[in-house]
Amino acid sequence: MRNMITILSMLVFLSLGYSQDKMNYEEEYLPKLQKAQAELAKIEAEIASEKTQTETLNTQISEAEAKKAQIWAEIYQLVGSDENGVNDYRSKLDALDSKVRSFGSLPAEELYKRKAELDQYEAELNSLRSDKISALTEFINKIDRIDQKIKSIRSSMVVPYVTSYVVKRGDSLWRISGKKDIYDDPFKWTDIYKANKETISSWQRKYNAVLKEGQKEADLIYPEQEFTIPR
Repeated sequence: MRNMITILSMLVFLSLGYSQDKMNYEEEYLPKLQKAQAELAKIEAEIASEKTQTETLNTQISEAEAKKAQIWAEIYQLVGSDENGVNDYRSKLDALDSKVRSFGSLPAEELYKRKAELDQYEAELNSLRSDKISALTEFINKIDRIDQKIKSIRSSMVVPYVTSYVVKRGDSLWRISGKKDIYDDPFKWTDIYKANKETISSWQRKYNAVLKEGQKEADLIYPEQEFTIPR
């Protein structure tokens, strides 16, 4: 009898424990599980939506790239070139821009001495400007900047203050007086003649020069003569 009571007591205890576990599962674990699964489903739906949007965006990008390539092909045809030609043009323009900027950094007194280089840069710019590729928006402003820089450099050039001049073959007092670094005015040749009359006469005596009809003493000058330029 005592054993029977013990067994019944154990069964009642186990039954109560099972009921408690079932209650904990239904009231605590099951709601948490359901919530986690709902959140997972939401995230998976968002991922699927993002993938769809990404695929749509990739399609749009591909279409835009194809359209871009088509437009560039039309542009290359209009300017009579291709991608390599435009890239080569860009490199030449960038190189010229760099040379002009470097030249502009020279001291003012050096600029005039090397003005032939600036003339070359200007000729190079004009050549690039004559190319149809120059009409591309990318290059219009750059060409204008280089042109303005060249003009700015020219305006800042300092003409050397020449006080003497060595005659070269083909020179005349008229031509010498007209040089930019002399008077820049050929009509002032008489100033040079007056200041160097004795030098001119002595050389004529040295070579026994004979004036031709209509010739003046000032017309007979010789290479290597050094004239004083009055200021």
